[in-house]
This record gives sequence, structure tokens and C-alpha cells, in this order.
Amino acid sequence: MRINREHIVGFICIAIAIAILCITPTFPKGQAGVNLTGPAFFPEVLAIAYLVLGVIQILIGFKAQKQIKDGTPSDTQEVQKKKGRVWPTVEFIALLIAFIVLFEPLGFIISTIAFLFLLMLLLGLKWWKSLLYAVIYTAVIYLLFGRLFTIGLPSGILSALGM
Repeated sequence: MRINREHIVGFICIAIAIAILCITPTFPKGQAGVNLTGPAFFPEVLAIAYLVLGVIQILIGFKAQKQIKDGTPSDTQEVQKKKGRVWPTVEFIALLIAFIVLFEPLGFIISTIAFLFLLMLLLGLKWWKSLLYAVIYTAVIYLLFGRLFTIGLPSGILSALGM
């Protein structure tokens, strides 16, 4: 087995998750002994996410190795084909500035989907994968922060729909 970039990223994510999970028990307890709402809750959620994503990243590394062995291109290789582009950094900065400027007027949902979709296209992913990932990521973040944690996210032009 040869270790590739995906494996290294996965191991780093797992190491960060373990470090966070080792530190959070020292945090003070929540009100009336309720651990769920204490200061350790959010770091533990992030640590578990890092742990899961680290394992997934390692599995992606194994899949990429198998695809290279079989001669089929992987998603990583598709992205690397775009390496010869002249202005990727300038394009990214322009996209980021547009996202920041349009975040309030368009709202979180529309601006985030558009930003992520265009960013993934810039990185060389297929359009349908880019759109799928952008919609799923935005929905998860909106449900987690906007609904579960009740953090106010700009609704922009969707405010007429009550979102």
C-alpha cells in the first residue's frame, strides 16, 4: 500500500479529532449538569465530524489507488487536469469578493449555492457534481445553524418566502 495525499489528509483529520476529544472533557459542564448544552458540545460535534470525514478521506485514498491501478481516472485526477490554468487564484479571489458583496442581498442560501457551485467548477469538477455538492452542503449548514442552533442567517430575496 502506498500512502497518498488523501491518506495524509485523512490521518490529519483523525489526529485533530482525537486531540479535540481529549481536550473537551476538561471543559466546564453545562447548566444544571446538562452536558449537551455545555461549552464542550460544539467542539465535540466538530471532532466527530472530523473523525468521520477523516475515515472517508482515507477510503477515498484507497479508491483512488484502485482506480489508478485499474487505469480509470479518479475525481482527484480530473481536478489535476486543470493545473495548467493561468489565473485560478485571481478567479478565486473575484469569486470570493462577489460572494461577500452578494451575501446580504441574495441571502445565505442562494449566495452559498452559487459560490460553491462556481468554486467547484473552477476546481474542475463536473457541473452536476458541483451543483449536487453545493446544494447538499448549503442545506446541511442551513439546517444545522439556521434551524438547530437558531443562528440568524441572511435570507435576502428569499425573505418573502419566510426562509
